[in-house]
Amino acid sequence: MKNIINTFIRPYFAFAASVCSIVGLIIVVLSDKEATLIALVTLCLSITLILVGILLAINKMIHQNYEKEYKGISSFYVYETDDGEKSTFETYRLIQCKRMFLSQIEYRFKWSGSIMPRIWSNSQIVDNIVHHEDPRQWDSAILKFKKPLTYNESTVVHIKTENDDHDGTAKPYIYCKLESPIDIMQFRVLLAYKSQNCADKAIFERKLISQEIDTDFEYIESVPFNGLYKQYYHVVVDPSPGYIYRLRWEK
Repeated sequence: MKNIINTFIRPYFAFAASVCSIVGLIIVVLSDKEATLIALVTLCLSITLILVGILLAINKMIHQNYEKEYKGISSFYVYETDDGEKSTFETYRLIQCKRMFLSQIEYRFKWSGSIMPRIWSNSQIVDNIVHHEDPRQWDSAILKFKKPLTYNESTVVHIKTENDDHDGTAKPYIYCKLESPIDIMQFRVLLAYKSQNCADKAIFERKLISQEIDTDFEYIESVPFNGLYKQYYHVVVDPSPGYIYRLRWEK
């Protein structure tokens, strides 16, 4: 804290004091009207400089306390298909801002099919979508907030995609990349074309983020199929960060 004050605030105080001293000498030889105007302008500039130093100090402390731009609190993922070819994927993420102001974040994803999905949001503005043909590279998009977040303000980030797998190349799984701790994540896979008597279990697994996209996953547990609602449903409380988590099922 002391180092931050010395680095960001004290120089502005010293500079403002020096300017005021010089201006004081100039005012002595000026008329009352000119002296008053210069004194007022100098006061405003000095206050502005000091405020800039304070804001820089606050911003520096925020960056030191939290490395990421925001803190994830919870994530919800929903995959839904009626016929196994056309599907939607929807995610809701509750996040908390960890910067003085936050106007946008990056969303990274990867669809395993051959056709790039249509992507949009009910809450944010989706911009600058980047697609890589290399399956080992993540695709990305910028989510712009309609109103910038302030420090510790929370909001729900929403993303939805429309996917087309008419050629059957897409893999039957959904996954998320968890870089920092969150409280809860929830997976829901709705497969209307499945029989109510389906006995296939989905596999919940993970691998380290540092590994390649196509490397093997570590098995965690199996998830039974709910025939009544024709879905796989899985909730994880306090998941370990640093992993890519995946829920995989049979087509």
